[in-house]
Amino acid sequence: MIRGTTKTGFEFELNDDLFDDFELVEAFAKYNKNPLFLGELAERLLGADQKAALMEFLRGDDGKIRTSDMIKALTDIEEAIPAAKNSGPSPT
Repeated sequence: MIRGTTKTGFEFELNDDLFDDFELVEAFAKYNKNPLFLGELAERLLGADQKAALMEFLRGDDGKIRTSDMIKALTDIEEAIPAAKNSGPSPT
């Protein structure tokens, strides 16, 4: 299990073999072609429960989740994973 914390304090856990997941590679590719796939990438990377927890963590006082905050969080998560350094393009 890979555990980490984003720069803003969100704690996450990922499977060790996450970057041997072809569907994750596809999600990164879709996102790189079209940023509208950010939600799909987040769910593939984190799983449904952690994605929902991250969304609540990022939700502002106005009830909105800023896209820029989600991108920063996913980038923090990717950078915190040693295997991610060789996994391909970043979600930014």
